[in-house]
Amino acid sequence: MPSTIFTQPPASIAELQNLADLSRRGESDAPHLSTKALALLEALLATPETAGLSSISRLGERHGVNPSSLTRLARALGFSGFKAFQALFREDLTTNAFYSTRAERLLDFGETPQSPPATSQDHVLWQQEMANLSVAVANLDSDMLEQVVKAIVAARRLHVVGLRASFGAAHYLAYYLDYLRENVQLISPLAGVGLEQALHLDENDLVIGIAFRPETRLSLDYCRLAVEQGADLVALTNHPGSQLAALTDRCLMAPAEGPFFFNPMSSLFLLVELVLSRVARELGSQAVASIRQREALIARLDIE
Repeated sequence: MPSTIFTQPPASIAELQNLADLSRRGESDAPHLSTKALALLEALLATPETAGLSSISRLGERHGVNPSSLTRLARALGFSGFKAFQALFREDLTTNAFYSTRAERLLDFGETPQSPPATSQDHVLWQQEMANLSVAVANLDSDMLEQVVKAIVAARRLHVVGLRASFGAAHYLAYYLDYLRENVQLISPLAGVGLEQALHLDENDLVIGIAFRPETRLSLDYCRLAVEQGADLVALTNHPGSQLAALTDRCLMAPAEGPFFFNPMSSLFLLVELVLSRVARELGSQAVASIRQREALIARLDIE
């Protein structure tokens, strides 16, 4: 599959599509791809979710080419290799097709990790979740976690935002932070709390944003607006290249790999628990007093 190497790789799927169009017309400023290479590129562009989520061997099998052809195509387009090329497709994944594509990969493409005959697929899922937890702990930046904790303790007001699949973790985190300190608010459109709440924030406040890819636009919009107002931002996400992570230098990563139709969340809840534990230790006797006050109120009102 001979081609002329293009030294400047595209930075988006839109740019890649434009390069394909230019190459098809034989423009001088486009990579000169062979007929087969161009056909392969156009086939990948036609199914971007599959291109972003499938392994190189599965993609080769799907398109009837040797995996090395995909590597050569990537390099001809200016990428260092197939992984860098595929990352472009992964960045472009949207909420509309993310989960259905993952389901297709697991069912139609047969990409569920293989396990010994005596091991059930349930056990495989458990093993991957244990791996996610292990990676989360092994890669945990203790200095970053300490910065996050100090920011939570120091903030005048604290907003927690995480919608759709991330709402459970956001609610859990906000609920127990409210046990530990004052002025904690869970941002939820269901409760009539929308973007306008960020307008009241300033440099004395902190927003904790939680978003797994595919990221919810409203969560991102809230975090962007909060940053524009001067508030500090802490991000909890599953991908270092996420839009949420790009908004702040304070980011905690929760790996979410595995043969599951949706986003595995165990590592996210582990990070939430680590943050809560560290905040409680940082506040010390103040945290204990706050918890006792809450428990006394619950008992007096017979809430539980």
